[in-house]
Amino acid sequence: MNEFKIFIQWATALVQENGDAYYFPGKFTPYFRRMYSVPAVYRWRVMKRQPSEKETIYIGEAEELARRMQRVLTPSATAKDSDTNRRLHGFFRNCLANQKIVIDVARIEPFEINGVRFDQQSVGDRFKRRALENLALSFAQASGEFELLNMVIDPLDKARETLFRQLKPHQVREVLRQYGLAKNL
Repeated sequence: MNEFKIFIQWATALVQENGDAYYFPGKFTPYFRRMYSVPAVYRWRVMKRQPSEKETIYIGEAEELARRMQRVLTPSATAKDSDTNRRLHGFFRNCLANQKIVIDVARIEPFEINGVRFDQQSVGDRFKRRALENLALSFAQASGEFELLNMVIDPLDKARETLFRQLKPHQVREVLRQYGLAKNL
């Protein structure tokens, strides 16, 4: 099998040119809005307290990074991605006492797959941006250096959980018994 390398470099978002890093839940400066109101592959990073710890990260993609970050800062109860926003917001709030949370932006070194070019400009293409996000997730998972906050949810598990929340305990037991599912839980 032929091997090729893909390089993704992460740059911490800044609040001012040559300034400090953006820290959750900070306010956006005019410079920050100007620089980060663009399509991006990004990662929230909960900085380590001890060198031996793994950093906790969440990798995502956004059509407009500043707007996506705002949804984590002020999660809505009704938006389609509100579960993730609320989960991240709560997790980050719990970390604030001991740790700093920054946002990093992916910088893509150009590469090609089957004649399709990926580079920094590719991040504007939704399909390429999502592919890059998934590559970044795969790299982070394979490295073993990080705790990933991204959740992979099996649609059947989600449906089962939703259904079981609506049933009374004796109804859940009956469904499990009737369909032979008790051993699968």
